Amino acid sequence: MSPTSEPRQPRELAELTRRLDAALAHRRALLDDPQTNVARLVDAAGDGLDGLVIERLGDVLIAQLHEGRLALSAEVARDLCAYVARDVRARAVYQKVFPRNRTAPTQDLERRHRDPQPWIGVPVEPELPVREAGATFLVHPYDGYATGLYLDHRTQRARVRELAAGRHVLNAFAYTCGFTVAAALGGAAQTASVDVSKKYLEWGKRNLAANGVPLEAHHFYCCDVFDYFRRAARQARRFDLVVLDPPTFARLQRPRRVFLVTRDLGRLVQAALPLLAPGGHLLLTVNHSGTTQRRLEDTVQAAARDQRRPCQMLAPPASPQDLRSGSEHPRCVLAQVA
Repeated sequence: MSPTSEPRQPRELAELTRRLDAALAHRRALLDDPQTNVARLVDAAGDGLDGLVIERLGDVLIAQLHEGRLALSAEVARDLCAYVARDVRARAVYQKVFPRNRTAPTQDLERRHRDPQPWIGVPVEPELPVREAGATFLVHPYDGYATGLYLDHRTQRARVRELAAGRHVLNAFAYTCGFTVAAALGGAAQTASVDVSKKYLEWGKRNLAANGVPLEAHHFYCCDVFDYFRRAARQARRFDLVVLDPPTFARLQRPRRVFLVTRDLGRLVQAALPLLAPGGHLLLTVNHSGTTQRRLEDTVQAAARDQRRPCQMLAPPASPQDLRSGSEHPRCVLAQVA
């Protein structure tokens, strides 16, 4: 710990350090995996450090400080991050502060989250390659809140990779196309990635290129997913695997629309199912604390029943071992629809 910011209570410091050591020991097998250099090293309350999340992206750490839950001072949190950085030999630690009200981010936070100067260490490149189960993903340590790779989807990407061989795969709300990369590396015959952001789709193309995947069989559509569903239905397109990873909230400018997962989840699944080929698989994942596993299952079953298609719920991907905060992480259902 830094001698200039040592907490006033040595016993408290020793206990925090003990929790960090336990968190790192829990993830040691993942840290030692030569095919993977990404992991959530500290998962807030799941590791006894509520409000503090530390993620490893190669040799860079991302520290999330969640206001309203963080019981530590910024100085102590910084020292804990420095302790972890030494353990995993990170070049830099970038800080992301999550205010209580994220709907109105301050200009100061926006500036800080795009500053190449890290909280700890030396500046790093704006785009870095990292590995997950042998796949390469490009991440941005200081490009706003998100880095381009959601670690809580790791086992879901692995399941998509297992299911993809020879299949036509639709990735809706594709973001930087992590599921598309997984499908391509799993041998998908063709993929379609849909997102309203051209920036993220171009990022997704770079992710595929980073894995040596030619783009000929992989198609990208910059539009609203509901617009794409209607177009694909008119063209009688069918997919063997459909991945739905909707945001909790999204605002579309042209045309002006708002997507709310609490309101629109059923409509989303109803619109997607006609594109699923008989016997195909639907993977639905939602990162919204108020949406339960039961609601996801009921939503898929209701949509299949309305369309008179038998539906079998399959075992969903397990939660990654480095995610320990339970309900704060995505829920996921996997269904096979006749």
